[in-house]
Amino acid sequence: MPLSRRAMMKSMAGALALARSGYLFAGSSLPILGYGGTRPQIDPAYVSNGFIGIRPGPIPLLPAPACVTGFVYLHPDFQVEALSPAPYPLTTDLRVNGASLRQTERTTLTKQSLDMNYGELTTEFVYDCGGDVRLIVKVQQFASRSQPTLLWQRVDLQTSAPTQVDFLPQVSLADVPGQLLRNAPPGTGRVDRALLFQSAGNLSRLGVAIRLIPDERFSRSEDLSGYTGRIVPNQTYTFHVLASMVSSFYHDEPDMEATRLVNWGVQTTANSLLADNRRAWSELWKSRVLITGDDQDQKVLDAAFFYLHSSLHQANLNGMAPYGLSSSRYYLGHTFWDTDTWSLLPVLLCSPRTAESLLRFRLRGLAAAKKAAGLFGYRGAQFPWEAAPLSGEEVTPLFASTGWAEQHIVPDVALAFWQYQLATADKDFLDEATWPVLCAVAEWIESRGVTTARGFEIHNIMGPDETSNGLDNSAYVNLACRMVMKAAIRCAQMKGTSSPARWQAIARDMYLPMNARGALAIAEGSPEVAAADISFLLPFDVDLDPAVLESTWHTFREKKRSAAGIGFGLAAASALAATMGDRKAAAELFRASWEPFWLEPFAMIREASSQTYGCFLTNYGAILQAAMLGFTGIRIGESDWNKYNVTLPENWKSIEIERIYVRGEQKHVIAQHGSKARIVDGAANTDGKMLPPP
Repeated sequence: MPLSRRAMMKSMAGALALARSGYLFAGSSLPILGYGGTRPQIDPAYVSNGFIGIRPGPIPLLPAPACVTGFVYLHPDFQVEALSPAPYPLTTDLRVNGASLRQTERTTLTKQSLDMNYGELTTEFVYDCGGDVRLIVKVQQFASRSQPTLLWQRVDLQTSAPTQVDFLPQVSLADVPGQLLRNAPPGTGRVDRALLFQSAGNLSRLGVAIRLIPDERFSRSEDLSGYTGRIVPNQTYTFHVLASMVSSFYHDEPDMEATRLVNWGVQTTANSLLADNRRAWSELWKSRVLITGDDQDQKVLDAAFFYLHSSLHQANLNGMAPYGLSSSRYYLGHTFWDTDTWSLLPVLLCSPRTAESLLRFRLRGLAAAKKAAGLFGYRGAQFPWEAAPLSGEEVTPLFASTGWAEQHIVPDVALAFWQYQLATADKDFLDEATWPVLCAVAEWIESRGVTTARGFEIHNIMGPDETSNGLDNSAYVNLACRMVMKAAIRCAQMKGTSSPARWQAIARDMYLPMNARGALAIAEGSPEVAAADISFLLPFDVDLDPAVLESTWHTFREKKRSAAGIGFGLAAASALAATMGDRKAAAELFRASWEPFWLEPFAMIREASSQTYGCFLTNYGAILQAAMLGFTGIRIGESDWNKYNVTLPENWKSIEIERIYVRGEQKHVIAQHGSKARIVDGAANTDGKMLPPP
């Protein structure tokens, strides 16, 4: 079973003793990640634009894993809708003197590097073709942000001796479950390859189309399978390959649409696509979280920003899985609370339209959530713990009790919509999305709980800790539901309508479990305090009496534990420690949130330190969220966002974000310890001048 179910942290204090490792990268500019020469088993590079994701190996012209948003299959073991492995459309064979690139023993890697500035992977290797012929091959690849269905590849060839080369573009179907429905002959529709593939279980279809732009000194081969030409030393021969992949979710005839789109890419020109992609990344990086005082933490923040935004695109309407499009295996491409609670807010500040696409996925699942609520005997909407990419319905595999018990996802989704509303002040979205969702969730909360002499209580539920089920009055659930009720009441006012008196009573009388010291307990009867639960809701401006917060924190700090916890929980804990004024703990917890999970050479973050694979986006999102909201004291609201004083980890001196969006306007954030963050108009240009709002 490849899925590692979340065993949520029992404490955060034990992480304070984790040892620090060596220095990662030098300097403050964006790093170029990678390695040279041979290397033992590594997690491959991840190249994505949030619509297509590929994992090229050390010889990137050979078959490699790929995923495409909306391309799903019936999982053979769990029998649920899941993200399907996809064909790798950049496969290329170079045949010389009877030698094939598939004879991997003939290749020697020189170096491979991933440029985080632009999402470009560059690989150089030597190909021994026999005799005195050796090819020096350089491959450059990226997933286009300007045309999201396109992959772009450039191949440069040099030779040690004159020889004939056959350049053969291919589509690798290795390890892709399903069947080939249509394979257009070369040249059809002005493409070099075009195919239509049906996923296992017939849940979706995928169209693939490839155009090769050969070096002008090459000509098409007689069998039309590729291009052939004679190459000589001291010359460089350049080929461009454009590949488009489209799922049937986006078009009923995806292979035909892919053909149109790849030809549009050719018309745009390869050089323009390169420039457009670099321009798009440069715009994104204007929201880089820049800190002073700790180079290692800076590199982690950069990696978090890079991989989170690599996995998102406003054209993607299928949600975002915890591993994005880096893997179809882990968490099956399903959308969890990871998106709503841990990744949405840092994306919302940098790219509101991309955040909107994540919420529109949830909105599309509202009808299914309403049906689910009725099936469980409730009113309103009950959003799924694991949402299917196409339908948005519940698809948690049956071995996991989370599929019926982890209902805290319901207020999590509602809080995400409310934060978007406060951040954008989008009146149309209020009418179309925010109010329908908040109203439905408020109705669910009303039907989910009971009124007792102590107030409004919610029984028999699971909080974020998946090892504890059947709880009464989970602190996290009750806090989140109270926040949703207040948001729904305010949302009704924005709509110019009145909210039910029952909602107001629930918001006023929500029961919170307390211990004898006045600290918030994890749940009814639990001896443990809810410091983790509070920290998870901190960026959403958790609704809690300051005296209770203080007592909970101090009680928690008195506990001595050995468990180190999980990365996203530790990042949240670091923000809570900073809020409570413990800068030393904030620094240690922030370091503990990434250091044990770090995976070289491509700056990947793992969910668990024992794993050999990375790109766990939830940890990346939590790291950014702690820095952008937790440490800065910024909270998204209707009035000024710089609500609390800045409290930085003890090794940090400042945080600066060149551009965030506040109600549609560009703002520049400067956060220095001990005072409120400055959120000023415009975004600072590299020369210090101010850029006007868009």
